Amino acid sequence: MKSSSAGIFNLISLVFLVLTLGAVFIVITRLAGPPAQVQEVADIPTIAALPTLTPSNTPTNTQPPTFTFTPTDTLTPTNTYTASPLPTLSPTITDTPSATFTPSNTPTPSISPSPTPTATSTAPTNTPEPTLSPFLFELRDNQVIFTENFQNRASVGCAWQGIAGQVFDENGSPLNGLRVHVFGGDVDRTVTSGDNTLIGASGWEVPVDNKINGNTYQVELMSAVGTIVSQRITVTFAQDCSKNLALVNFRRTRPN
Repeated sequence: MKSSSAGIFNLISLVFLVLTLGAVFIVITRLAGPPAQVQEVADIPTIAALPTLTPSNTPTNTQPPTFTFTPTDTLTPTNTYTASPLPTLSPTITDTPSATFTPSNTPTPSISPSPTPTATSTAPTNTPEPTLSPFLFELRDNQVIFTENFQNRASVGCAWQGIAGQVFDENGSPLNGLRVHVFGGDVDRTVTSGDNTLIGASGWEVPVDNKINGNTYQVELMSAVGTIVSQRITVTFAQDCSKNLALVNFRRTRPN
C-alpha cells in the first residue's frame, strides 16, 4: 500500500511540473514576439502656452499576466493491487488403507454331546530299569547281617569281634581268589576269598578286636591284582555280644 501511494503522489507532481513549464513557455513566447507598431504622429504646431498634463489615476499595467493553474482532474488509481500473503503449504500425507479382509461367517456346526465313556487305562506300566552300578560287585541282598560268633571257637562270647563273609558270582556260585580289604580304627588288613571255609566255600574272616566295641569299619572288594571292584561297605557294631560278628557277602552284578 505504501508503494501505491508514493506512485500516485509522484504522478501528480509530474503533472504540475509539465503545466508550469507550459506556462513559462507561453510567457517567454509573448516577450520574444515583434514589438507593437508605433503610429506616426503629425507634426503639431508649436503652441505658446504648453498644455498642463493631468496625470491619470488609472495605472498602466506593465507586468506580464500571471496564470493560475487549477487542476481539475484528480487522478484516482483504478487498479489497486493488494498483496495477499502466500498460503503456507503443509504437506498432507494420506495413508492409503490396505485392503481389509473380512472373513465371512462360517457357521459352527452344533455337536450334541455324546455320552462320555468310562476311561480305561490301557497304557503299559513303565517299570524303571535298574541303574547299572559302575562296580562289578555289590553287597548281596543290600544288607550287613549281624549275628553271634559261631565259627571262631577259640574266642567265644564277648571276648571276640570280627567281620566275615563270602563272594558269589551272578548265578550264586562261590568265587575264590578275590581280595577283601577291611580298615578302620586300628585295623587295616587284606584277606582272600576262600581262605576260611568255616564261613563257606568262598569264605573270608578278619578279626577286629578281642572284645566288643562300637567302632565303625570299611570293607571293599578288590580283584586279584588290587583293582577295587565294589563300593565301600560301612560296618558299625552295636557293642552287643550277640551281634559281635558282621557278615558282609559280595555278589557279582554281571559277567566279566
